[in-house]
Amino acid sequence: MNRRQDAAATAWEINEMIITEHREDPEKPSGGQRYLYDLFGKVAMVVPHDHGSQDLLVALLQELQRLPRHTVPHKVGDQVVPKELWVLTPDNKYDGLEQWLWEIDYGFTGSQRQVKHVENVKETASFTLVRPSVFATRDPETCPPEDYQPWVSAAAQWIIYAGDALYELYKKEITTEIGRQKWSLSLWDEWKARFEVATSEKFDYKTRTFAWAALGEMGEAESSGVTTNVAASFGLTSTEE
Repeated sequence: MNRRQDAAATAWEINEMIITEHREDPEKPSGGQRYLYDLFGKVAMVVPHDHGSQDLLVALLQELQRLPRHTVPHKVGDQVVPKELWVLTPDNKYDGLEQWLWEIDYGFTGSQRQVKHVENVKETASFTLVRPSVFATRDPETCPPEDYQPWVSAAAQWIIYAGDALYELYKKEITTEIGRQKWSLSLWDEWKARFEVATSEKFDYKTRTFAWAALGEMGEAESSGVTTNVAASFGLTSTEE
């Protein structure tokens, strides 16, 4: 966080500590990796959402995934089995990271802590996983601006950092559900409409800036067409198939 050491070197040191923990006592379930994921969330909640340190958190997570593939002994139930570290895919359910994101994000539903820090957590999540947002379940016309603004900032950052991938999911009508809805162009248009509302003067400058940036990215994605292959990479099912 203080830039005294780059993300790659930090990832290597963390990896060595986790390996040592697993190998010294393979009979004991390791909590190091879970602890690290928890720290990601807690730090993301403290660092302002638009601060450069958020990028450092993401860089560290990416560098961990770039480490050479290796396994460590890991206890599951009564058995010790090989566990591959730092591989985040649908096949291994993102190695617990997805569940961790859910717990950090939605585990405190309705609390002030959740609303205050949601945009920070969502920014980190936007770089790592494409996930739905409660931004799409609130009415920006009637919701108090101070309550809706964090969700606008969070949703906008998904678009800013992963707009091309999101557009592919909408365009191909991927069957992964968003609450009770599915990815579709009508939902994409609904998001655009919500961002347009968020550009009004009743929202603060930061929120309006995020909304305008998101609308710009969405327009660019529509003009460029589908340029990614997220559906195939993650094994998602499209209604076009």
